[in-house]
Amino acid sequence: MNNYDGLFILNIQGKDEGLKEAIESIEKEIEGFGGKINGTQKMDRKRFERMSGDLDSGFYVNVQFSLAPDKVEPLRAKLSLNEIVYRQFYLKQETVAA
Repeated sequence: MNNYDGLFILNIQGKDEGLKEAIESIEKEIEGFGGKINGTQKMDRKRFERMSGDLDSGFYVNVQFSLAPDKVEPLRAKLSLNEIVYRQFYLKQETVAA
């Protein structure tokens, strides 16, 4: 398993009370693919520099997790179907030899 940082921009416009449920659904999807959540950081709602349609801001969440490398693309595809997940970015954490 590799360690990843996942940055998710959530479209919860007008639904701030649904933030907790949105984060839990992302974590559940990761665990559904055999991953392990190592930490979650709620960042904040930020306005976009450039408008994309009607959406002018999104709520940013960073999730650190462990997942098999061959499961990252299926996870991305599954979360792209979730209307709350506006954008998603993944960064593989490099292990540093001591």
